[in-house]
Amino acid sequence: MRSVLEMFNLTPPHLVLSPQLKGVAEEMAKRSTPSLSPDPDDFTSYVEKIADEKKAGEEYASVSSSPFRFLSSQPVPSEGESENSGFTESEAHRIVVIALLEVGDGLEDSSSMAEVLKARQIDMALIPGGDKMEEYVATFLPSHLMRFEEHGSAAEILSDTNFINRRAHALGIVEATSRQVADLQELRRVAGNVSLTIYGKRVVDVNGVSTETNGPVRVDVNSVVRDGSRIIIDEVLHIANKQDGAPDSLGMAMCLAAVGEGLLKARQPSDAMLRLEEAVGLFRGLLGPFHTFVADALHAAAKALVKVGETRVALLKFAEAARIYEACKATLYYNSIANAQSLASLLVDLGDMEKAQSMFEEVISMRKSVYGENCVPVAKTINSYAILQAKHGRMNLALQNYEAAKKTYQSVPTPLIQDPEFEIKCKYDVTLINLNIASIRSKKGELQAAISCYEDGVQGLREYEAAFAELLKDPLRSHDTGKNTAHKHLIAALGRIGSLKLKVHDNPGALQAYMTLLTEVKEDSPAASKTEKAKAHIKCATIYRQQDNTDSHVQSIAHLREALN
Repeated sequence: MRSVLEMFNLTPPHLVLSPQLKGVAEEMAKRSTPSLSPDPDDFTSYVEKIADEKKAGEEYASVSSSPFRFLSSQPVPSEGESENSGFTESEAHRIVVIALLEVGDGLEDSSSMAEVLKARQIDMALIPGGDKMEEYVATFLPSHLMRFEEHGSAAEILSDTNFINRRAHALGIVEATSRQVADLQELRRVAGNVSLTIYGKRVVDVNGVSTETNGPVRVDVNSVVRDGSRIIIDEVLHIANKQDGAPDSLGMAMCLAAVGEGLLKARQPSDAMLRLEEAVGLFRGLLGPFHTFVADALHAAAKALVKVGETRVALLKFAEAARIYEACKATLYYNSIANAQSLASLLVDLGDMEKAQSMFEEVISMRKSVYGENCVPVAKTINSYAILQAKHGRMNLALQNYEAAKKTYQSVPTPLIQDPEFEIKCKYDVTLINLNIASIRSKKGELQAAISCYEDGVQGLREYEAAFAELLKDPLRSHDTGKNTAHKHLIAALGRIGSLKLKVHDNPGALQAYMTLLTEVKEDSPAASKTEKAKAHIKCATIYRQQDNTDSHVQSIAHLREALN
């Protein structure tokens, strides 16, 4: 078996099939199953071979003779899972990390991932093919750590100066910045907004004095994102200063813009605004005032300004970006359309509805010219406009646009390439539109129509939950750690159905809706759903109390007790 180091020195395989391989491929194409195993027959058995493999696996169960403490736990079958359930994806990434870290002699007993990498850096540089291995470590090590849920170790190296310096030298400033920003966003997505334990963290006290700690420190993900973004900029600037030419290079401007957009996505608008303003200045100085790079950076900076509440300044930035796109004849570019939509949304928030309506119509027209009449981007734009109109009390216009968005979604042709997740999310968007239409109709007093729309919404939410649960069974799909908003919408919709049916004096229908709500709320449901459950108990008690019989009074008291619990 070849070692990991030998694998890095392999030459690319020849891509032309020999006649023998071509014959095998043609024979395999005729099989009904994609499996490479032989066809079953009554005379060949592989039981002994399987037993030999299991025996060999038991003898060589340990992948590494000296695994690190934070990587040493062996996977055990979960409850209800057989021992032969197969090799998990998490275990595969764990083995890759161990293989990458076991190059040379280093700190065997260290709990700090950053210390281990630093101790073995020289050994990695001296081995044959070490430059390729260094490049792989700099590129993919944080991803491997996150994929087997070592979020603390991933956060440690993503905010470690030495690792980021190695990443910048191995990949170049632009690729390193892109990787760093993508990894920080992925860490925030998979770990959530939580505190992580990392080692060797530099801590800044209230007096601004920084000290290096050797023990574990609890830090939140947002501070890791800020530190990792600041360090990559410092390292990029350090490398740019060493190179021939001015440090304010185009690469530096691209790095600042990438970091700024990453901070904006990580909900750090103040830091993002500073980085993006720097990028705008560099782009203008290098490329002139009329360039799409300048407009892109202005658009991102304007979005950051909106987040921090500087809406008037943001409006000027959006307008300036629009003028640059127009001067560059790039009005139909993706970023240009997105800038126009952001400008229209801001005009709605500022109360200038006439200009906003004109801008949204222009955006919808641009999207139709690029994507076609019946497409998802057009439907999303119309839906966004309807949401803003409803937010500012323009119910009739909002209702019209919700109906138009729903019709556009339903008219989208079947795509040539099937994407189950994309189709599920589109149906979910239609479901949310139904719920918004129901809300507007209930406010307008159209109770029966509102009940019908809410019932359509409940059915759509159930279908979405079932389809999404089926999608999560795919072992190759990364699990979404975000909150299940569909469940909260379902609980709220059932509560609204019950309330509206009470208003139309349909007490049995209301009781049925509330009882369904009670069964949907589980122990792990969010607090808002549990509050809805308590309200449903009170409503049920009210309905039972209005019935003149002894059993109903008992039921009413029982529901009131449940509400108190």
